[in-house]
Amino acid sequence: MTSTAHATTAAPAEGAGDGLWQQLQLPLNSEIVFHESIEEVLFDVFDLDEESPLERGFDPIHYLCSRESVAELVAAVELEIGGEELRRRNANIAQKLSSVGGRIRRLRRLPATWRSELTSLQQDFPNFDGVIDYVRGMAALAELGNGVIQLDPIVFDGCPGSGKSVFAEQLAQTVAGGFVRLQMSSAEAGAQIGGSAITWSNSSPGLIFSTLTSATYANQLVLLDELDKTASAPGERFSPIGPLYQLLERPAARSFRDQSVPGLCIDASPLLWVATTNDRTLLPAPILSRLHPFDIRLPHPSQAEQMVRSVMRRLVTEEPNIGRFRLGDDAVKKLSHSSPREIRGKLRRACGSAALQSRWTISSVDVPDSKPQQRPIGFRP
Repeated sequence: MTSTAHATTAAPAEGAGDGLWQQLQLPLNSEIVFHESIEEVLFDVFDLDEESPLERGFDPIHYLCSRESVAELVAAVELEIGGEELRRRNANIAQKLSSVGGRIRRLRRLPATWRSELTSLQQDFPNFDGVIDYVRGMAALAELGNGVIQLDPIVFDGCPGSGKSVFAEQLAQTVAGGFVRLQMSSAEAGAQIGGSAITWSNSSPGLIFSTLTSATYANQLVLLDELDKTASAPGERFSPIGPLYQLLERPAARSFRDQSVPGLCIDASPLLWVATTNDRTLLPAPILSRLHPFDIRLPHPSQAEQMVRSVMRRLVTEEPNIGRFRLGDDAVKKLSHSSPREIRGKLRRACGSAALQSRWTISSVDVPDSKPQQRPIGFRP
């Protein structure tokens, strides 16, 4: 079963970028044809009130953009807006989006095991209890509908080494269709997120556009790591956080335009946003108001020991040979003084130390000592 519709925009008239369209193997007298995917047809024929996608086992679908928006992009190519390289890229994007299923992305539903997965995550990260309780509630709500969780944009605020970034990556495996990390401490302009303007000679799409137009799932979890350490002040031109004013608002994100492809409007609303900060008060008030804050503290001593054993269990699933080793109580206690970021690496080194000495029990002597903080180079005042 197929369904085909035609856009009203035809290919360019003779002489208008003939070489470009010939290289793309698009006949000059043809129209852009939108082929609807099998997924769209299936979802059209089912009565969603009678049986939900969750009960049928289908992943819900998301339209990345409209036919009209793709036609706008085609028109920009026809009018020879921008240089040949820019038009070539835009023509390729238009061709990709007008192909079979080109405008459709899936929305990954929660796995049937989401309750046990969140419980395991809570054991691994006991200092994220509040976050996991919130996610549980949103997951239960999603289960009443199509099984796709919606989370408000979140900020994890706390001291370095409390496991914020690692937790976000682990959480994405349960609630999202993928994981994207943006290191905001090194961002120098909004181009990283929202693309660079077509007036720039090296104009290119930002990570959000590139991810949504290439990923299988639209509900990716985007981590804005160290958002409070952006390289330029909030009020400066080309601020790295500029595109977030739109993207963190779900209604506004439905009509997102990358600066490098301004002729195409895409729906970025399914994205899940998580930011990490050491001091969220450094964020501009309008951005902070868009983020649901969670204070993340270092684990208590009892929680830290629990975390060490959880990291060990997770290592065993990744590297079965590590399952041969047993953690001594003294090793657990020593490891509990390390940050969540350091525990995994120290555990592997401790296993290597014990293996070198033909022992299956890891003791405190196998655990590397924490590195002392380096003193700054230079003369003291």
